[in-house]
Amino acid sequence: MPLVVYFVLAIFLLSIVMVSILLFKNKKRYHQLEKKFTDVKKRKESIVETFELLMDHSSDFVFRYNDEGLVTFVSSNVERTLGYNKKDRKLHFKDIITSNPINSKIDNHIKDRFSNVVQVKSPYFIEVYDSSRQTHMLEIFEFPFSNALAEVEYVTCIARNMTSVYKAELELKESERQQSTILRAIPDAMFTLDRDSRFIDYQIQNENELWFKPEDFIGKKLLDIVPEPLGIVFQDATSKAFETDELQTLEYAFGKPGTEENYEGRIIKLDETRVLVISRNITSQKKLEIELIKAKEAAETATKAKSNFLATMSHEIRTPMNGVIGMTSLLAETSLTEEQRDYVETIQASGDTLLRIINDILDYSKIESGKMSFEESVFSLQKVIDDSISLVAFEAKKKDLVINKSIGEGVPDFIKTDRGRLRQILLNLLSNAVKFTERGSVSLKVELEKETAKNVQLAFTIKDTGIGIPKEKLSGLFKEFTQADSSHSRKFGGTGLGLAIVKRLVKLMNGKITVKSELGIGSDFMFTARVKLAARKNLDEMLSSKPSFANDTSDQLISNEFPLKVLLAEDNSVNRKLTTIFLERLGFVPDVAKDGLDVVEMVKDNGYDVILLDISMPKMDGYQATEIVREMSLKVAPFIIGVSANAFKGDIERALSVGMDDYLTKPIRFEDLKEKMVTAGRRRFPFVS
Repeated sequence: MPLVVYFVLAIFLLSIVMVSILLFKNKKRYHQLEKKFTDVKKRKESIVETFELLMDHSSDFVFRYNDEGLVTFVSSNVERTLGYNKKDRKLHFKDIITSNPINSKIDNHIKDRFSNVVQVKSPYFIEVYDSSRQTHMLEIFEFPFSNALAEVEYVTCIARNMTSVYKAELELKESERQQSTILRAIPDAMFTLDRDSRFIDYQIQNENELWFKPEDFIGKKLLDIVPEPLGIVFQDATSKAFETDELQTLEYAFGKPGTEENYEGRIIKLDETRVLVISRNITSQKKLEIELIKAKEAAETATKAKSNFLATMSHEIRTPMNGVIGMTSLLAETSLTEEQRDYVETIQASGDTLLRIINDILDYSKIESGKMSFEESVFSLQKVIDDSISLVAFEAKKKDLVINKSIGEGVPDFIKTDRGRLRQILLNLLSNAVKFTERGSVSLKVELEKETAKNVQLAFTIKDTGIGIPKEKLSGLFKEFTQADSSHSRKFGGTGLGLAIVKRLVKLMNGKITVKSELGIGSDFMFTARVKLAARKNLDEMLSSKPSFANDTSDQLISNEFPLKVLLAEDNSVNRKLTTIFLERLGFVPDVAKDGLDVVEMVKDNGYDVILLDISMPKMDGYQATEIVREMSLKVAPFIIGVSANAFKGDIERALSVGMDDYLTKPIRFEDLKEKMVTAGRRRFPFVS
């Protein structure tokens, strides 16, 4: 073979070898590249897994949008945050953003972002709907990705859910708005002071109401603005507010001399560096208070004058009534013709009616002034009922009326309450029933309503077959000075106070009163009273304290058992004569004094066992005379019985406080005087049984 052929063959073989070598090297390189690509892929998958794991544990989520505002990618945790599934169709911004004004610039923002506008705001806020159409406030952090030509291809965003913070801020702003509205509505001036008592802020509706312009006091200390001594008082109050954390209140007058106005200052600690001073103008309130005080004083003066007037009238009316009723009772016991006895009984009835009217007026006055007393005692309910019926029996007999009584099963025989008040209620209602009934009957029924271990509630019903009461008059029946027939031509008399007093007394006994009535048919008055049950001890005490007389007759000469030396002090000649007759019937011949000075002189010269001492006398009244007698060094201290037409509890208490032993109210009843003299006799002669 030619040499050239060998040379070509050698080159060919060498080429094959070289190609083989190259193929071997490329294959090795390929395997290396393939391995590297696999590693990158695994690393990428690991990064994605790590990213997804991170997102699953984060409240933030990642999304990507393009230049059309279309969301092309979201992280998997968007489903947990907003309820959208990652595999759902692509969403556009316009599909999820709300109508909140905060979203108004989102379209321009997208255009600017893809137009490479340098100053594009990031982060920014948008409000979006979740899958259930609930709103969420998102804070968006953007990262634009550009191509080789520096064109933005897409924007990747991190969204932070700020809904709770946003709502809290909204609530805070709303609260601040409301507080600001409230502050603007408050008419008071408010000032903020620091720990150095320096004015740092203020709030007032009308700055013209400020005593100083803001530039004159802001930044200045309290003592530089408010003169002493008020400035010191305010400074001490602010210091105390800082120290105690408690509200400080003070009242003060401030302003130019002659034009001062009244203010109320309230100082409260805001924090460790500030206090708030609220200043309220109370000038009109102070003026009103002054007027109210004047009105109160005038009312008290009027009330006192009225009480004095009633006390005077009580004395002036009761004093002659004492003579009228007393002498009439004595006259009734003498030998009289039938005609004379009729006249005397008429006088007695008229006197009793007049006395009842006087008592109504005085009782109402006591109730009105809060002086109505309530004295509990144990007594027989049956006896009080019988006594009340007997007092109206005379009037009922004249009209041929039948009075019935009924006491229900379980009603206790003895109770403990105010005997006089219960009797007064029954007598008033029974008297009305008889007065307004021309034919038929009047009945009194008592029933047991409730019972406990110590108390019972009793229900009383007074029923009549009288004229009845119109329905339109029932509502005002228990009002003061009111009667069903208030015309000048009315047939029945009275003050119109009886039922008003009854209502107050029933309330005093923890009860209620009601009425049912039908015109021309009759009326039912029903009231309840809560009373105590009488204990065995109370009954024993009542029985042991009951006066026992050897012979219970009006004419018994108790002077045989109790030889008392008696002094009668009375300036009224009629009452002096009447009381003397009463005493003589008891066996006593009294010495007589006409005023307090006579009493003092006669006590010095004589040793008296009993002094019947009128309260209202000329020269020296009974109170003064008692005090002087009690200061004397007497061998035997006399038993002093005050006698007065003043029936107020305060008069009785005053009499006992100055040294009197007992008290008799005019008109004097013979039995009452007899009982008092027996008490005095037992005191003087305790050995007499």
